[in-house]
Amino acid sequence: MFANPFTDAFGLDIGDLSIKLVQLKRVGSSNTKPRFKLLNYRSIELPPGLIVNGELEKPEEVRKRILRLIAGNKHQKPIKSPWVVASLPETKSFIKLITVKKKSDNIIEDDIPQIAKKHIPFADNEESYIHHQIIRSGTDTTEILVGTIPKRIADAYTYLLESVGLGVISLEIEALALARAMITADKSYEGESRAILDIGAARSSLVFFDHGVVQFSTSLPFSGEVLTTAISQEQKIDPEEAESKKINTGLIFKKNSPAIWTILMKQTDTLIKQINTAINFYYSHFPNANRVKKIILCGGGSKLAGLDKIIATRLKISVRYGRTWKNLYTTQSLPSDNDSINYATSVGLALRAAENPFFPYEIL
Repeated sequence: MFANPFTDAFGLDIGDLSIKLVQLKRVGSSNTKPRFKLLNYRSIELPPGLIVNGELEKPEEVRKRILRLIAGNKHQKPIKSPWVVASLPETKSFIKLITVKKKSDNIIEDDIPQIAKKHIPFADNEESYIHHQIIRSGTDTTEILVGTIPKRIADAYTYLLESVGLGVISLEIEALALARAMITADKSYEGESRAILDIGAARSSLVFFDHGVVQFSTSLPFSGEVLTTAISQEQKIDPEEAESKKINTGLIFKKNSPAIWTILMKQTDTLIKQINTAINFYYSHFPNANRVKKIILCGGGSKLAGLDKIIATRLKISVRYGRTWKNLYTTQSLPSDNDSINYATSVGLALRAAENPFFPYEIL
């Protein structure tokens, strides 16, 4: 086992409305699989407006809260390691597996921007960072995983983290971190693909995992905040009351709150149509795409009562909640999956920080 040069490095998931931290430590192997110990996990909420659609609108306020999260409180130990693997906003990044009709030996570094421009909306080498990893090479084709992020976004996050004294090991696209946490390590999914639906407070993302690699991801305009706002506006009540009604009602019809159920179902119907569109896009645009046999739910917004059953019934696809800690392979007593399902991205980042045992593709 190689020693991790970044002692006690941790994962940091920076979202529009919260920042989540998870710190793991590799403690050995079990049946050749790495085992990890959970050292720390915690989060801090962000007021609306500090980060908007992944843009750092008020970086100094975000900076203060990162410092507070790292320092902890009287019930939490401070994080002493300066090393971090942090997330890049899903709405500002792009990842896709691209098949090129060339042998890998014939592909040079300068080819990548030209390849990316044909498949990725903002793959401008002067304005974006473009990173890649060759996944598979055949006799006359090569599969390349390409990730892009606007330079101004990546540079802003790097500066933010360095301003609090952190050394950035990597900025990682959320889809990779989600797959690392939600897909069982070293398990072979022959003849089927998985979709990971991460429903957050401010946005959602859908990640397609097939043939042992992330194929692509897409952002969806659905979130816990969207649902709360819809109830607040249509019922003309304050957001706090709307949030309470959302949680208490969910998607399970109740005679005493039909109006709330109707609002939630309307938004959920839109989400299901968007998922179906994304699945059909995957089938029609990716060579050798396997059928999606299971959708894995994660993120705080996925806790809406009855959501899994509604999606499964409408799409006729098995839906289950992800198990946040399953790739730690530990006997340690851990928080329940229900209480930690919103930590999926930060767990994936922490696994990368601790050693990157499962998903070896270092994109960005």
